[in-house]
Amino acid sequence: MAGAIDKIPEKMRWEIATKGLTGAYAAIANALKDTVGEDRYNELNGMLWYEAGKGAKQLTDSLGLKTETAEDMATVFELATVASMGPEMKWEIVESSEDKCVTKNLECPWYERFKELNLSTDLCGSGHQRWCEGACDSLNPNFAATLTKSMVRGDAYCETVIERKK
Repeated sequence: MAGAIDKIPEKMRWEIATKGLTGAYAAIANALKDTVGEDRYNELNGMLWYEAGKGAKQLTDSLGLKTETAEDMATVFELATVASMGPEMKWEIVESSEDKCVTKNLECPWYERFKELNLSTDLCGSGHQRWCEGACDSLNPNFAATLTKSMVRGDAYCETVIERKK
């Protein structure tokens, strides 16, 4: 049985893993919200994603990445999310300076799973925002990141603004 996984092309394995992770979590998140109510769900989900965001520090340290500017922070955000959520995550930087960076997510595995599963849970409201907070707190607490647009909420894309705190 050893080596059997090698019969599945790498790209296909990546896609299967991404869809499995995001699909399972989306279904669990929706069930949790239905069980405990939206307010408690947002609190619990936010705590989980905050801790997940702090995990970006390990990636940054292992790759020797910088976190001195807003664009540095955006680069780490992109690497961390694509590495953990797969190739369906498509980012671009639409504005960048040392103190402010605006990113746009054009494709997102979470959004795709929510559409496929016909779910209404706003995972991004508490999840995405709290992930950004955990990442900023662990990478460089001189920065803050705010989710300003969300496909789950009906926007054409997700947008995150990373800014140096004043």
